[in-house]
Amino acid sequence: MKFLRTVWGLMKGSRGLYLFSMLIQVLMVGSTIFTSFLSKVLTDALTATGNGAPFVPDSILEDWATEIITFGKGPEFLLANMWILPIALLVSGVLAAFFSMSRVYVRVKASASINKHMQMELFTHLERLPYPFYKNHKPGDLLQTCTRDLDVLRRFLMMEVGNINYTIWMVGICFAVLLSINVNYTLVCLTPFPFMFVYSFLLIKKVRRLYRENDDSEGKMTDKISENLNAVRVVKAYHAEMMEIEAFEKRLSDYRVTFVRWRKFSSFFFGSTDIFVFGAKALSLIYGVYLLYTGQISGGTLVVGISFVNMMVWPIRGVAMNLSNLGQVLASVDRINLILDLELEDIDSGATPEIRGNLHFDHVSFGYPDGQGYFLQDISFDLPAGKTLAIMGKTGSGKSTLTGLLTRLYDYQEGSITLDGVELKDIQKRHLRHNVVPVLQDPFLFSKSIEANILLGGGKAVKEEIEEAARIASIDQTIQSFPKGYETPVGEKGVTLSGGQKQRVAIARTIVSKPPVLIFDDSLSAVDTKTDLEIRSKLRALEKKATTILVTHRVMSAKDADLILVLDRGKVAELGTHEELIAKPGLYQEICRIQSMIES
Repeated sequence: MKFLRTVWGLMKGSRGLYLFSMLIQVLMVGSTIFTSFLSKVLTDALTATGNGAPFVPDSILEDWATEIITFGKGPEFLLANMWILPIALLVSGVLAAFFSMSRVYVRVKASASINKHMQMELFTHLERLPYPFYKNHKPGDLLQTCTRDLDVLRRFLMMEVGNINYTIWMVGICFAVLLSINVNYTLVCLTPFPFMFVYSFLLIKKVRRLYRENDDSEGKMTDKISENLNAVRVVKAYHAEMMEIEAFEKRLSDYRVTFVRWRKFSSFFFGSTDIFVFGAKALSLIYGVYLLYTGQISGGTLVVGISFVNMMVWPIRGVAMNLSNLGQVLASVDRINLILDLELEDIDSGATPEIRGNLHFDHVSFGYPDGQGYFLQDISFDLPAGKTLAIMGKTGSGKSTLTGLLTRLYDYQEGSITLDGVELKDIQKRHLRHNVVPVLQDPFLFSKSIEANILLGGGKAVKEEIEEAARIASIDQTIQSFPKGYETPVGEKGVTLSGGQKQRVAIARTIVSKPPVLIFDDSLSAVDTKTDLEIRSKLRALEKKATTILVTHRVMSAKDADLILVLDRGKVAELGTHEELIAKPGLYQEICRIQSMIES
């Protein structure tokens, strides 16, 4: 069963502790039932004493219980030493309390362990999914799955499954004991329970559907909050607060409607099962008194019968509610499986050749999975190791897409890309991404110190290498001006730094990794022309050792490149050096003319 396979897989590392918690629960049930059964022995023994008659156990179980508490000396010894019974009740009660406390302790440890392993399993799977997956899924939905859905599953495993385990053993043992005492009494007392289970199964499908609607609605609400937190500067800049509040209010209203609908139906389901609960208790009392009056059972049997029915009825009623909660869990596991069923990105298979940086594109074409036709068409060029390629073109012409092919975020459909003579698709992705490192236009910084963010590009770099990378990126003096220097925390997404400062920290992060192929994807767009030129001049010495690809809109940044590639609508419009392209009419010449006019 897929549900069980998913749950068992997520519990990897916590299975032993979880099963041990179930065992402790069984021991608690056994000690509790034995304590309650001793009340029958006590009642029957007192009745025999009051009547002056010998105490004769009326069932094999009562005989066993008597033998246990008298250490095999029998009913006569018990009548002569009635003090044994309260001591036996006390010892049995202490054991039940001990197992009950142990169960809570082990359950807490198991719950924490399961939560850790489930979160780790799902997060690891998410980290290994291919890049296109994230283009098609909203962060809010993924966050909902990693938090709310996993928590629903964890609570079900610890609470609902625990309750079901408790109920199975409690009902099973109590039923067996009652059955051994009086068959008719047992069957009459349990008559309402089959009807309660049928009733629960009839309603569980609707509970599951309503919960799924509520869960999806909450995911949309969470996604809206996440989106606004990420775009708060845009919202403020365009004075769109009221518009966003109104949009959020619609999602909040939808969540309220689905939540109330789900909870109302769940409350109705839960409350209506009380009919079966109190029906079973009433039957046990009325029919038990009748059997006692007609002499078919003893007083002790009536006491233990009412006690056992009361011990069974509430767990069974709880299981009925657990079955309704199963609808929630199935919906949550469905959402989890939408992630776990996806094939992981293969980053470990393939060749691991020495990469120097000789790059060759041969009639390469690429189209996005959700697009029509090719986005990049018939791209061809050669870039020797240690040389610099500048890529220019209008917005949407395919510049960033082309660089994305080099790190195999996407794989091209036609043509060939070779790196040092090896087909790019044949190179191990882990090895490739270690040697071909991009600096993105919108760099992401983690909520760590500046030094930790730079070290992300080279975990074994020493302090001097970090500072040298920062100097090349023209950010060293800025960092030194902060009170905590390189230990300055940058906040989530680098919120405490300006756009230009974030870009330069990202450049330092890439430089410190010392890759043979460097990609600057419009990564100097947030710095002024002077700083751009300063960084470019410092990078020239580095570029002699590394193949560099520079995506830029600035002619000043591109003109010193060994080769300039101009893209237009996904095709190569022009290819050559600055001198070659500026000398002939075309898109590059037009870009130079427009930028010259703006600068003048």
